[in-house]
Amino acid sequence: MDGDGAKRKHSFRQQPSKKAKMDNGSALKSGFGAKMLAKMGYKGEGGLGKEGAGISEPIQVVNRGTKGGIGIVAEKSEQQKREERRKAEANGETYVDTSEEEREERRRKKAKARGEARTTAPRPKKTLFELEAAGMHVPLALQSIIDATTGASTPTSGVSLRGSDLVPFENSLQARVRRDLNSFSEAFEQLQVESQAIPPQEYALHKELEMVEKQMHELEDMQARIESLRVGTFDVVCTGLKSLRAAYPSKPIHREAIAVIHPHFSKAFASWEPLEDALEGVAAALSDMADIIQPRSRRIVSQAYTHPSEALVSRTTIEEEDTIKRGTTSAYETMMLKLWLPTVSSAVTQWDVKHPHPMVHLLEVWTPVLPPFVAKRVLDQVTRKLSTSVHEWNPRKFKKSPHTWVVEWLPFLKPADLDPKGSGLVAEVKRKIRHALQSIDLSKGPLPGMEQWRKVFGKREFDHLLTSHLVPRFAAHLRDNFEVNPAEQDLAPLEAVFAWRGLISNTTIGELLKAQFFPKFLEITHQWLSSEEVVFSEVQTWIEWWRNEILHDDINDLPSVASGWNEAYSLINQALDLGDARLTDLPAPKESTGVSPETPQFPKSINKEPPRAAPLVEEATFKDVVEEFCAEENLLLIPLREAHDQTGLPLFRLTASATGRGGAVAYLKGDVLWVQNKKEKSLWEPTGLDEALTAKAEGK
Repeated sequence: MDGDGAKRKHSFRQQPSKKAKMDNGSALKSGFGAKMLAKMGYKGEGGLGKEGAGISEPIQVVNRGTKGGIGIVAEKSEQQKREERRKAEANGETYVDTSEEEREERRRKKAKARGEARTTAPRPKKTLFELEAAGMHVPLALQSIIDATTGASTPTSGVSLRGSDLVPFENSLQARVRRDLNSFSEAFEQLQVESQAIPPQEYALHKELEMVEKQMHELEDMQARIESLRVGTFDVVCTGLKSLRAAYPSKPIHREAIAVIHPHFSKAFASWEPLEDALEGVAAALSDMADIIQPRSRRIVSQAYTHPSEALVSRTTIEEEDTIKRGTTSAYETMMLKLWLPTVSSAVTQWDVKHPHPMVHLLEVWTPVLPPFVAKRVLDQVTRKLSTSVHEWNPRKFKKSPHTWVVEWLPFLKPADLDPKGSGLVAEVKRKIRHALQSIDLSKGPLPGMEQWRKVFGKREFDHLLTSHLVPRFAAHLRDNFEVNPAEQDLAPLEAVFAWRGLISNTTIGELLKAQFFPKFLEITHQWLSSEEVVFSEVQTWIEWWRNEILHDDINDLPSVASGWNEAYSLINQALDLGDARLTDLPAPKESTGVSPETPQFPKSINKEPPRAAPLVEEATFKDVVEEFCAEENLLLIPLREAHDQTGLPLFRLTASATGRGGAVAYLKGDVLWVQNKKEKSLWEPTGLDEALTAKAEGK
């Protein structure tokens, strides 16, 4: 312990000697840092750096206060001051201590502030004469002041109340009198200022009282008028409310108006059949009273009113419109929501969508007076029914086209439902028509309503639809079914194409004729001209019959068609020139495979026969027919991963349930669908693709 204590004591005593060396600069001259500085060229005098412009003394340590951080010491250390003084002398400048400058500036500011305070102008003095002239009554006790030094009475009429210039006050009583007079004077001046504001205030209050009394009389009159309308008919109520609005154009009476109208609406809607009677008169009456039954912020038909105001009355008058909080409904909106909407919603549920006129007429009549959210609910319900009807429509069976019940609703539909490229109602119709164009019987002519759908889809979208899905079928139809026979010409294939004129452009029809008609026509013409019994006049008459009777000028003038006729006439001229040599030397007609630049480019199936597909097995073909039938009837054909015990053919379940349960179990054999008997599981019955199969799939 003694050894350790001595060691610690010895080390503690060595610290002052080290500090002394640091203060004397011996450590700076002989320490490790001094050696490094010497190697870099420092000689121990002057400042650091190549030019000696750096500091010449170590940075001085300045103690801060308790818990003080960097920057808490604002004063410069002595070492900093010496360095600044040395640099100033080296540059030939005069050193000025900035701390002294700041202290001197603060002294000047304080002195200036004290001087300005001393030079402030004194308050004006008033004598008793001035106070009495202004209307102040001076008490008799203060009319004279006794001078305690002489015992004589001094009048106060010449005494200044703010100062002692005329009469010295040496007595405490005199001082109190002086203070009292000063207080009276200041209070009197304040009362004079307040008295000047009393007349305008009195006038404003009087005007406000008159306005309140006037409004009270108006409210009493309005109450009496409204009470008298409670026993009248609906027409009387409407007339009375209009008269009330004319008498008080700035009063908000929408709540009172609905309170009077509500009983009549409840009675009318109790037995209302919206699809039979749209109540046009009631809707028109509500439209005329739009500024009465709806607050200004909710009016469908906006109409501004000017509120009277008084310049002297700054507070809000009671005529100001009542504001309705966001998210709440007005009295009129609540009435339409509770009375009108349930009745119409029930009518929409029972309404036959294929007879749109009654419902369209109902909404045309009521939409101008319906609150927006009520109209939106009804239209959403109608749109759902329209979508369901379009989804169930089967265009292949040529039932009633949806244009007869959808087109009338187009002005009411949302933009998303009108986009043919979207997923709404019109897009669903387009999808149905696209499938129909791929499978309809071309001999039956256009689908009903195609002209209306052309307007709905737009010309560009409609032309693309026909060009992509119908024109290739027409090309194949002409290729397979049309034959040129001068003796007995069958025009049915061409008439099927011409039936779509107006829907398909003439340019497209011209390209079809160029690709499928003229090659056959020119071939027959060549054979006729190459025969021995040819009569050129008959050939010319036959060609003219085609041009004038079958094809018309608007088709013949097309470049693609005109080139075909030119080729036919060229063959006749060549045959005439060759004479009898035509029998062997008449050149065959040229088959043009190019497409003119002004005509559209069609799929290759128009101008070129498509490759024949490999024949399908019989079961697969019939399976496609069954799947198509199920799709049309909204049925599911689900493989069961099981096989028939005797034939080994795969089993399927036909069901109308979305869960895949129930329905009927069947298998396909050839062109026959065999369905299992539900009561006798081992019995399988042949069933056709008809309503009986649909009933079994639905579990009936």
